[in-house]
Amino acid sequence: MYPPAYIQNIGTLRFIGLATIEELRQTLPGFPQSTHNLRSLKLCLPSGKSWDQSVDPFESLTPKLRCLQLLGIPLYPSILQLRSLAELDYRHIVFDLPLDTLLDFLEENQSLKSVALGIALGDDSLRNSQGRTPARNQLQCLPIFSLHAIDTQALVSGIALQRGACLDITSTAGALNAILSGLSSQHLLNLHSLTLMRYRTYRRKILLIGPNREFSLQSAHILCEGDPFVEFPLLSLSLIQRFHLVHCMPKDEHHTLNPVVFDQSSFPALQILAVDCQTSVSHLLSKLFSNPSSPPSLKTLAFLNCDLDEESMEKLARYALDRKGTTSAWLHQVVIINADGIFPSVASIRKLEEHVPVVDVRVGVELLRDLI
Repeated sequence: MYPPAYIQNIGTLRFIGLATIEELRQTLPGFPQSTHNLRSLKLCLPSGKSWDQSVDPFESLTPKLRCLQLLGIPLYPSILQLRSLAELDYRHIVFDLPLDTLLDFLEENQSLKSVALGIALGDDSLRNSQGRTPARNQLQCLPIFSLHAIDTQALVSGIALQRGACLDITSTAGALNAILSGLSSQHLLNLHSLTLMRYRTYRRKILLIGPNREFSLQSAHILCEGDPFVEFPLLSLSLIQRFHLVHCMPKDEHHTLNPVVFDQSSFPALQILAVDCQTSVSHLLSKLFSNPSSPPSLKTLAFLNCDLDEESMEKLARYALDRKGTTSAWLHQVVIINADGIFPSVASIRKLEEHVPVVDVRVGVELLRDLI
């Protein structure tokens, strides 16, 4: 048992595995009245356990609390009365309260800047919240973790994110399409960034940066011939000017009959293409190299830790030369960065310099700031 003087000075508390409210009180005598200076609190309930909802253990919780993370803990009335929080991370497999209760809390707590939600809404929660005005707030970041599209749709449509906010959605593969199809295009246009992630997928990631917004998608099936975003019809790519393509080659791609090919036709306004891949650039960008007039505004190609073999460099130089014979903008700059100092041959670099004004070759671990 901690001495009372020590308890009063605690600023951060993290408890994992307290099965009952009584265990909390035994571990921390006088909680929460005894923790006057508490600013960050994390409580995680063991799997299969639940706390008594008729007893509120958070009465008189300090108004100094800024960060709260609850995993499996009910939203007690005293928590919903807090107005000092800047960050809230709330995960609960069953959310019994009306969704309006949560939305009202977000709207009334204007100090909140980041809220992460991982909840499963009951039928009553959804039914009682239909038709309400979206909750206005000051959130800068809203991560949502959900297995069900209907829960995510209810949360996103019920929370009126301000322009420039970031929305992160993690869900199952089958739910993402339904989630996006249920959102208005205005939701997407107001965002600074939208992140869509699928459970049980990895290895491939695309980052899109455009005017006033940034899209990051992680999936196992979004790079393909044709429109790589056919599954996400609400994402407009026509204004994207900078595109950061990250592609880590799966182990079996060496043997596949249809390895990944980037299709630049989806990005007509593209000016900067940055590529970070562990596969042959020659094949990944074969469609780009075969069409020197597309995209017409492309001026910069950047490569980070890429396999730029002699074939790739030859095709790149040919692309730059052929582009001069089109009405499109000439290729102005090629940036080659490698963390291990593994670069193309000097001869291939000199040949590229004949057709590109700026060829920047350097050791580094990340892309230049103005390229991402």
